Amino acid sequence: MNHILLSSKYQWILFYFVFYSFHFPGELTWFGWSYYHGILIQILFLIGVIFIGLDRLKFSSFLKKFFQTLILAFLLIVLNYQWVYQTRFHIHLFSYALQNSGFLLREIFPFLQEWKMVHYFPFSILIILLDPLKVFTRYRVNSYFLLIVFYLLLLFQTKLNDKTQPSFHQNQKIEQKVNRSLHQLPKNMNIVMIVLEGVARKHLIGVNSKYINYSNLKDSHFWIPMPHTSKSLFTWMTGKSQLGSTRIQTDKQIEKESLPTILNLQFFYRTKMIYTQSIYFEGLNLFFPNVFQEIQDKTKLEERFGVSKNNFSWGMDDRVVLSEIKHLDFESQPLFVLVGLSQTHSPYFTYANQDVALPKVLRHKKALEENIHLIDDLISYIKSNSKKETLLIITADHGESFGEVGAHAHNYSLYNQEIDVPFLMYMINSNELYIPKLGSSIHFKDTLLDLLQKKPNRKVNTSNFFSSDYQLGLVLKTWNSEIQRGLILDHKKYIFHNDKDILYQMDFDDKNLKKILDKKLKENLINKMYED
Repeated sequence: MNHILLSSKYQWILFYFVFYSFHFPGELTWFGWSYYHGILIQILFLIGVIFIGLDRLKFSSFLKKFFQTLILAFLLIVLNYQWVYQTRFHIHLFSYALQNSGFLLREIFPFLQEWKMVHYFPFSILIILLDPLKVFTRYRVNSYFLLIVFYLLLLFQTKLNDKTQPSFHQNQKIEQKVNRSLHQLPKNMNIVMIVLEGVARKHLIGVNSKYINYSNLKDSHFWIPMPHTSKSLFTWMTGKSQLGSTRIQTDKQIEKESLPTILNLQFFYRTKMIYTQSIYFEGLNLFFPNVFQEIQDKTKLEERFGVSKNNFSWGMDDRVVLSEIKHLDFESQPLFVLVGLSQTHSPYFTYANQDVALPKVLRHKKALEENIHLIDDLISYIKSNSKKETLLIITADHGESFGEVGAHAHNYSLYNQEIDVPFLMYMINSNELYIPKLGSSIHFKDTLLDLLQKKPNRKVNTSNFFSSDYQLGLVLKTWNSEIQRGLILDHKKYIFHNDKDILYQMDFDDKNLKKILDKKLKENLINKMYED
């Protein structure tokens, strides 16, 4: 027995078992454990154990250690991904990672920056297992067991001390009247819609601007149904959330009924999309070129303005947008311009300070401040160069998590930091600001088209979020994952944690959170969340 306990094979299998059993987010419950140990994790674990247990493999000692290390390292990365992003890593997500490996490999360092000490610690065990370091004491205590005990203590400490990153707010210097209702939009006005990347409403409230007092957003709520870029942009243009698919599902009918197509064919707008990321990612190229008359994405913008050091894996220096805007004619045919920015996407690029050692929340804040400065410059340019009224719409594709409720980045949380985005309409020439009290991106298309109608006796549209009769019932879902489902209904917000089998009720500010214990009520609400 002593020989078995001290054998290298036993120590490898023991570490695999402890690591496999405890390395996952959330409470140490059977429901949580089974949720995060799906088929892919089971396969990786079994391959590792079988490989260790086979003595007759005709490999050299070096090759055996190499494959053991490779399998364990991959298992570690997958388990850390689940922990950091709090979602289950399944076969479809693995397939997605392989298909988009060119993009994702360039994001490996931002991913590693999300790790805590407990995520790195298994690597130290791995090193020791490859090159054993024995600690001799009077009782011959083995170092492997000490490391496992230390790991479990560290694991326990981490689960107790998961703190949220601070937010940074500034005092706004301008006073501005906020209009909560809007009945019609001026005829043939230009429309410029700016979609910030990964900016929650609460992030924008504290940023200073020369023209817009963003602190006026504090008394509103505007939700997107899924915190993911491609699906969110699709929802803005179509009013369809498509929660059942991870990629955009389009056809001729959807394209015909999209906002850009209707603006072009029925209201005679010239439509253009300026996007500082690439549309050749996640299926954007299958929809947007079919509904916009012209598209300038990162690839074309780099060809037009030249590739400089001011770009990063997901996007580029957003200041190229102003150069592109200056080529537009704001005086003749009305324009609808959709602008997608990228600097506030991880790794939160700033042209003024490219110090990646700064805390991520500070990099995000600085990148957002640069975007708002860009928007101020855009407003100044349009004020000086166009007599026609221009409606500026400012919003975001989704928010961003910085440790709130244990979440990081985006895609896998339905709390407000990821789905409650800024939304405002600003008349550039008349300096009028419009912010709805409540709204959602699924109703943006209907709202804008309703405001453009010139029929004096048109029927009340309950999908118009500027209407006093507006009704909001919204189903929410995390992207490419069933980690959370959500529902906004009857002035309450509900989030179902699939990994814990817990349904929470809260107010619109994510406060006064309580568990739904009534089984029938819980079942009814969850059924609503899964309605097509």
